[in-house]
Amino acid sequence: MIEFEDVQQWVEFDLAVRREWWYSGGRRTAREALAFAACSPDGREREATVSRLAVSPDPEAVALLLIRCVDWVPQVRAAARKAVLSKLDDAALRALLPLIGVLRRRQVDDWMTGLFRRSLLSSLDTALALEDRESRRFAHREALGLLSRERLLAIASTHPDFVVRAICGNELLDRGECVEELLAAGAPKVRVRALTLLGPDAAVACLADRSSAVRTMAQALVPDPAAVYRALPVSFGALAGLGETGTAADAPRLEEHLADARPRIRRAAVRGLRRIAPESAAVRPLLTDPSPAVTRQVVAFLRGRFVDPATLRPLLAAGHPLHTRRAAAALLRDHGTWLRLHTDLTLLRDPDLAPDAHQDIHAWLHHSADTYTTPSPALAAEIEAHLDLLPPETARQIRFALPGTRNSRD
Repeated sequence: MIEFEDVQQWVEFDLAVRREWWYSGGRRTAREALAFAACSPDGREREATVSRLAVSPDPEAVALLLIRCVDWVPQVRAAARKAVLSKLDDAALRALLPLIGVLRRRQVDDWMTGLFRRSLLSSLDTALALEDRESRRFAHREALGLLSRERLLAIASTHPDFVVRAICGNELLDRGECVEELLAAGAPKVRVRALTLLGPDAAVACLADRSSAVRTMAQALVPDPAAVYRALPVSFGALAGLGETGTAADAPRLEEHLADARPRIRRAAVRGLRRIAPESAAVRPLLTDPSPAVTRQVVAFLRGRFVDPATLRPLLAAGHPLHTRRAAAALLRDHGTWLRLHTDLTLLRDPDLAPDAHQDIHAWLHHSADTYTTPSPALAAEIEAHLDLLPPETARQIRFALPGTRNSRD
């Protein structure tokens, strides 16, 4: 017999039987034949099978009946719903709640949603712990009135799903409860809302918050946030906030932390300098920073600054960390459409960087091939020398765009 560890696999089975011709053949046991008939493409066969499922003692009968409760044929739906209700005791509801949660999303009507809601009283803990993310979030929304203040706060403070945390946190804020607790431990959006309820006094303490959303709200509530940041001890939030609210005069304060041992501090400093001191010469050496997160901020800082290609090309060598090599390639591509193409072509033999190069060549052909600029003769010759690494049709399209070959057609 077909046995599925996850009841949601019955949904996939139902769709597969209707779509795949090979499900129609082969020898089957009586139970297997019943399951296939319940999911048959023939509506009359499905309707007839519902009657057999209604009296079947097989454990999969209830799951199959539930699937037919959201059948696209009204007669099949009506028969299945009448049959399944007599089989759904509390234990069966708990066991099949994951399946009910998935079937609820079939666009038929709200019958399955109503069944899910009615099951909450007897299966609340099961519903709140469903593995399917959408079902779990729906369960929390529907169960708000069934949860105590303490349990709502625990979920809003500790649940790994931030959407679930926001659902429960907003419910408490709607009631005007646990505002200070949620400011300390809620999801970022909930903490922002809690901060607006508590006002400027609480905002000062949140200026160096780890969340940019909370910092932004705190900055809006404090008259001179930059002055507060200058007086705070060094932390990620304090440096990030200074970069968000400071002026060019604060650049030395940020630059002195570019050599900090903590990558998060270096990252905040680079990000802040990008805003308040975009001409700072202290950032460029961090292009070879050991932290990929710092390097990404450095690349964002240097975009449009046209770092000398002679400085960048050695960083493409295989001896450098992959994030450094990708950063150098990204900045080389900034130097114009033809150097971008040349960079990609030179990377086609590199096992680490070739996938990015192929993807960028594809983008180049779609967005840059009709350019009116021309490469230097030397650069054009280097591009031509690498075209044999590409599929013939791709190479032909690039040759057509190169000067001197635009009017030559095969």
